[in-house]
Amino acid sequence: MISTQKPGCTITEPDSGAIHPSANPPAVETKVLQLPNWIFASINSLAFDNAGDIGLPAIGVEATIFSFQVPRGFNGVMKEIGNVFIGAGFTDGSGQLIWRILQNGVAVRGKENIQNSLGSVAIPSRIGGGGFIRILENDIIAMTVLNAAIAPAGQLVAGRLSGWFYPKDEDPLGIWF
Repeated sequence: MISTQKPGCTITEPDSGAIHPSANPPAVETKVLQLPNWIFASINSLAFDNAGDIGLPAIGVEATIFSFQVPRGFNGVMKEIGNVFIGAGFTDGSGQLIWRILQNGVAVRGKENIQNSLGSVAIPSRIGGGGFIRILENDIIAMTVLNAAIAPAGQLVAGRLSGWFYPKDEDPLGIWF
């Protein structure tokens, strides 16, 4: 290949991409940001998926569908819920059945009077009111149902809660619960 050069032009060697040691840029501190564990599970998180079903309890009786305990050394977040009545005689929103999520025996705010099916056990829905419920080390979580008005005749009531646990030392210092 023949190359021609116009008078007054200078050809330089191609840049190899290497940085000359005296041309190093100044060091800049970098901080890797991480989303909070209650929004996005960390690599150290452990998924949970608890579900259960029971026969419809007698009228006026509140029964536990399932319960679980948050493991020692972990906090967690519940992200999905499913609850359903299987059988005849129930109308969503009627108040005939009331599901509740309990945290250490106390109803979780906003989840103390669930009168509708939220998703299903097979296809749960996202938890409303912020998209999650925080749970803490050793908490006992339960899903219950109160039968306010349906005569039992072989029907079932089912529920599901899903989310993840994460090491509690991954929570930011001074975080308010």
